[in-house]
Amino acid sequence: TARSGPAPLSRTLEDLTLDSGYGGAADSFRSSSASLCCSEAHGGNYWHLTDSMHSRHNSLDTVNTVLVEDAEILECTGQCAKLPELEDVPWSLGEVASALTKDEEMSLPTPPQDVLLRLSVLVSRVLVRVAKEAQRLSLRYAKCTKYEIQSAMKMVLTWSVSTSCISAALGALSLYNMSTEEEKFSRGKSVRCGLIFTVGKFFRWMVDSRVAVRIHEHAAIYLAACMESLFREVYARVLRSALLERDNGIPKFTVEVLEQAVNGDAEVWGSLQPWQHLTCGRNANGVLSLPEGLNLQREQQPQPQRLGKGGEGNAYSQAELRSVEQCLLATRVGSVSELSDLVSRAMHHLQPLYMKNQSNGTPMHQKSSMIYWAPEAIYTLCYFMHCPHMEWENPNVEPSRVTLQTERPFLVLPPLMEWVRVAVVHTEHRRSFSVDSDDVRQAARLLLPGVDCEPRQLRTDDCFCASRKLDATSAEAKFLQDLGFRMLSCGRTDLVKQAVNLLGPDGINSMSEQGMTPLMYACVRGDEAMVQMLLDAGAEINSEVPNSVHKHPSVFPETRQATPLTFAVLHGHVPVVQLLLDAKANVEGSLQDGMENYTETPLQLAAAAGVPWTLHTWLESLRTCFHQHRRPLIQGLLKEFSCIEEEEYTEELITHGLPLMFQILRASKNEVISQQLSAIFTQCYGPYPIPKLAEIKRKQSSRLDPHFLNNKEMSDVTFLVEGKPFYAHKVLLFTASNRFKSLLANRPCGENTCIEISNVKYHIFQLVMQYLYCGGAEALHIRNTDVMELLSASKFFQLEALQRHCEIICTKNINTETCVELYSHTKFLDAPDLASYIEGYFLKNMVILIEMEPFKQLLYDAPPESPGCEILQDLEKTLAVRIRSIHLSSSKGSIV
Repeated sequence: TARSGPAPLSRTLEDLTLDSGYGGAADSFRSSSASLCCSEAHGGNYWHLTDSMHSRHNSLDTVNTVLVEDAEILECTGQCAKLPELEDVPWSLGEVASALTKDEEMSLPTPPQDVLLRLSVLVSRVLVRVAKEAQRLSLRYAKCTKYEIQSAMKMVLTWSVSTSCISAALGALSLYNMSTEEEKFSRGKSVRCGLIFTVGKFFRWMVDSRVAVRIHEHAAIYLAACMESLFREVYARVLRSALLERDNGIPKFTVEVLEQAVNGDAEVWGSLQPWQHLTCGRNANGVLSLPEGLNLQREQQPQPQRLGKGGEGNAYSQAELRSVEQCLLATRVGSVSELSDLVSRAMHHLQPLYMKNQSNGTPMHQKSSMIYWAPEAIYTLCYFMHCPHMEWENPNVEPSRVTLQTERPFLVLPPLMEWVRVAVVHTEHRRSFSVDSDDVRQAARLLLPGVDCEPRQLRTDDCFCASRKLDATSAEAKFLQDLGFRMLSCGRTDLVKQAVNLLGPDGINSMSEQGMTPLMYACVRGDEAMVQMLLDAGAEINSEVPNSVHKHPSVFPETRQATPLTFAVLHGHVPVVQLLLDAKANVEGSLQDGMENYTETPLQLAAAAGVPWTLHTWLESLRTCFHQHRRPLIQGLLKEFSCIEEEEYTEELITHGLPLMFQILRASKNEVISQQLSAIFTQCYGPYPIPKLAEIKRKQSSRLDPHFLNNKEMSDVTFLVEGKPFYAHKVLLFTASNRFKSLLANRPCGENTCIEISNVKYHIFQLVMQYLYCGGAEALHIRNTDVMELLSASKFFQLEALQRHCEIICTKNINTETCVELYSHTKFLDAPDLASYIEGYFLKNMVILIEMEPFKQLLYDAPPESPGCEILQDLEKTLAVRIRSIHLSSSKGSIV
């Protein structure tokens, strides 16, 4: 075709020989003879060559080398791990539709439902990415705040999109903080934030997803505002797309147009994909694109009076832009020195984006120009971006006979600008001055498929920086202090005295750049022995993280005024907490009488970690919600029942809890509530097996040889069953049961008595007689289809031992398909022991049975005269007996 002609191929070949300028910017410009022009075919999103570039420092595969028309190389990502698909999202399609038209000056029609649904699926992937990153970041301080959400957004989204979302979040939080006291009780959080999305839904979703042990309400506000803004951002980009057809100015939205617009937009395409790794910076065709924030710089041209002869100023500007492109879009490098130069230039070019992206309410502990890359970070990044084919081989050295290195499996590598973006976000989140090796590994985990590493923990060397601006004496003191902190964090208590001498004038209470003392770091690690040694050495037990960032520039905002006890509580180190409390640590932290302090105290943090419900509080809350018909709250409370400890299963649960829950089950036919109550009943019933029915030993004074069974000779009684005679002997039957005794009473003794038996089949009656003549049920061969009829006959003839034998057979054959029918027969026959067993089976398997139609009909649709009308009462009684036997008896848990 025309599109696959020589032009794209020539462009790709030229890209393969791009000058990387690793000898320096000036050398790069002198060795280049190229000009650039902006492509209009793709909206000016990337630049292509109009002339080749020649240099002795050429590098392979440093810029985009994927043909626009040949994107099959991206299909390999289909084999990569995918994100989990969310079944429930914290927004509705109606809220999405309202959010899309919220800020539109012109009223636009709401997109069709299928478009809204597809858009919701795409954006939900960003929600999963943000939640996963926020979950990892929250491990440092064991809580999720707006800062974790903010950093996660900056990692997952590109510069321009994240800036827009975070600005919206900052605006929402500002409105929320400006709301009056009256509004707090009359308006919901979403209204006070100016949001369409419900903040409460997002908070509940974060709790259910276990983003963190403690989740601040500001984190939920930030996440709701960012997601709402992202929907509008994607919607606006589709509106601006040239692919969108219009009918009299009204856009025609279809799922195909949405997909095509997203596929062509490098700013959002990668974040909306289903793969676990992030592929920002390129579109669906594999075309790399510079960040949108640099578009303005592209368009800037030198003033006319500064142009040289022949338009040299314009040519120089184009060459400089080409240098920017080959620097930021480089995907592979040949050496560490090459990469070091690229990173330096990339940080310089990306500085405007960092300055723009920091106007989001985050306290600026530093200027972005002060962030530098530690040598170890460059080496780590080189490991991931290194390409052996780009190295110059020494002709004097023989090549190795055995090849040990193979190409890495990453067919589509991220550009350098993405490495820089993600790594620097990690650096900024921990308030550090330098990008270190771990920041690069965290970026590799996010950008490369199949790569993983552990989350970053809070360490003493997180923010260590010996800047070149420090004089020799100050740098020496900083290194000595860092060595002292490292010695105290190695776990050797015998080094405490030596380490204290290195910490400086404040000694054992010296603070790192994070504003933390050695005791605080020991509490973070949960090192009980070190905590005790530091306390013995005179460490201040109630020392606080300072508010000021001048002396300690890397203080994390949420840790200000935190004490050692705060960190021990945050990380759940109970022995250390107990040790600090025994040493008179203040549970109120830095809170003093008469002083305003908005920092959470250790006591508040311990409560926020999730104090389990007491049974009484839970029951009263459930009762109030039921009387007020608050179904969503009922569902939330039923979900929380699992948090109640089994020690709380007291008599109150039987006398008040079970009647209330069965009343809710009886009144509410909502499937969700029924499933939740079924799970609660199964949990209360416990993991122990259902109590077995025991055999009843038959007590019979008379016994005849089985030879006389249905033997006409010497018989003195004849039964007519289905018109057939069955011969028996009174001496045996008279002592068998009261029923036979009453049948034989008042009969002449000398005559052969004939008694007609109705409603019993002949072969069933034969089994009854065989049981009597053989003296037990061991010799009986009872088919499963005959069990219930034999049970009915044994019930009629009052043969308790045979009845129990049939009941035991029923308990062995019961399953989810037959239990309902078996229970109906049992209730009709009035066999209470078997009915109780089946009720126990119902309770133990109720989560499965509640989904089956016969069981639901038994619970809800039974007519008043049927035995099923009392099923809920019987289940309640059976469960009450079970709870008493397990939790309230002297032999707890002995049910077998």
